[in-house]
Amino acid sequence: MSKSQPLWERARILTDRLLAVPPTAYQQRSLGAAFSLFLNPDVKMALHRAELVSASALSRFFNEYDWDTTACWTLLRDAQWDLLLQAAKRKHHPCLRLSVDLTSVPKTGRQLPFVRVYNEVHGIHLVILFAHYGTLKFPVGYRVYRGKGTPTPITLARDLLRTVPHTIRTRFRVRVLADSGFEAAAFLDEVRTLGFEFVVGVRSTRRTDHPGVVTVADCPHGGYVELQNWPHDTLTLGRVQRGQRVFHAVSSELMEGDEVISEGAKRWQIESFFKESKHQFGLNRFALRTARGLDRWLLLIFVAWTLTLLGAQPGQTLASSARRALLALQPELYLNRLLHFFTKNAEFLGQHGYSLSYARCNF
Repeated sequence: MSKSQPLWERARILTDRLLAVPPTAYQQRSLGAAFSLFLNPDVKMALHRAELVSASALSRFFNEYDWDTTACWTLLRDAQWDLLLQAAKRKHHPCLRLSVDLTSVPKTGRQLPFVRVYNEVHGIHLVILFAHYGTLKFPVGYRVYRGKGTPTPITLARDLLRTVPHTIRTRFRVRVLADSGFEAAAFLDEVRTLGFEFVVGVRSTRRTDHPGVVTVADCPHGGYVELQNWPHDTLTLGRVQRGQRVFHAVSSELMEGDEVISEGAKRWQIESFFKESKHQFGLNRFALRTARGLDRWLLLIFVAWTLTLLGAQPGQTLASSARRALLALQPELYLNRLLHFFTKNAEFLGQHGYSLSYARCNF
């Protein structure tokens, strides 16, 4: 993609490239119908609501057909990282924030892939890596937690951080944000080894060696601490009270306590993504019975979110932005919807003396 193209034009080019990945016209039509489904906030996410293709055809497209999902993931991630690099052009030492967190999608069935019980939730558990810089904010990777005896969420999060391209690491000052579920020394070690900064939540019972052998709950807001099982660096502690609970976070950078809390609050960008991906982009509606189907379902969610955010206007809701993305990026689907509506009502129009005809104009 050209570096000088506006975001909306680059979104259109990304859409065209993704739609060209499936090898047959039939599969390309199915992918286009899937795009329409995921970008349409006015319908509940269900395969039978897709336009132009049947539910069974779309199910085979997700679960069975051998189109190159990896190529689509590569196109999407390359476009996302490239957009971030372009946004930081001519900026001096810009800071890119990478939030990592786990979200659980409750499921009652036992035939879905990777359904496990974790933190008392029976469902599918996903570790997500989310990048945000300025107005750009994308989910850039995921891993599935598969239960006891498999890599832990912390191990999966470390693996995701290692996927950050070298060009991003050298261009940005990368700061990792995470809650206390990722306070383990192994996670902090990985962040430090990669050369990233971090602001990570810690439990109030986390012990320190400085300013004494105490817990972080005994340390002052804005004070310096050295975690007992992580002796590498002196960290800054921030404390904030929300209702009856007190939350603590530590920063690898020596900043004011209020700065630690303010920086940690930026992690809520990923919480917003979790909420919208479940309620608008269909994550909670996943019901396919194969691991391939889950990977492709998540691909479509990541694509729909990215295309929607690229076209978002100030003050516009996410649902309005999704409608605009669908209309601008796949106008033929919108046109087919209009034609279907008029065709269905042709008899009514005839009763009132109207007839409908249409033709395509070639420019």
